[in-house]
Amino acid sequence: MTRAFPARLASVVTDIAASLPVTPWAPARSVTESLSHAWPGLFVAGEPVVIPYRIYNPEPSAGLIAGLSHLEELVAAGIYSRHHDGFVRQRWLGRLLNADEPWVAPFIIQLLGEYVIEICRDIERFARSEPPAHPALRQHLSAFLNDNRCFAELTRQRAVTYCRYYQCGQDTYPALVALSILSGHTTA
Repeated sequence: MTRAFPARLASVVTDIAASLPVTPWAPARSVTESLSHAWPGLFVAGEPVVIPYRIYNPEPSAGLIAGLSHLEELVAAGIYSRHHDGFVRQRWLGRLLNADEPWVAPFIIQLLGEYVIEICRDIERFARSEPPAHPALRQHLSAFLNDNRCFAELTRQRAVTYCRYYQCGQDTYPALVALSILSGHTTA
């Protein structure tokens, strides 16, 4: 799990991961892999990261979360944004959207290439907010998309697939709108 975060956070990530409820299943492959293909790795501020596609740990207790520092809670939010349950991912997304850390960007952007439209709507609302709710985070998200163009395109292609599934227009599908705004291709 430490590879999903900047190296400077290794001890924090190790401590958080050790305190989480255990699961018999290892995290599923990287978000840059499919069953048939692997895309270039991800970089945050020039540092490589490997974000798991899914984790299977039960959610931590409210007591555990209450005892975490802000940074520890953000690390937990990053981890649980990869949970196999979409409701869990959506609950933890809110914490990420209030962060001012560049390393949260891949966790947020990955959610735009997934099938839970409610999560995509949450990110679209964030992207559309004027004035920006958290301008530094918007800059981090835009920088991440710019620095990881292959992943940005992969995420867009995944979103197009779900747009077709939901039978909506590409100019109105929340994930595609958010990606367009965050990439600087349109305004909110």
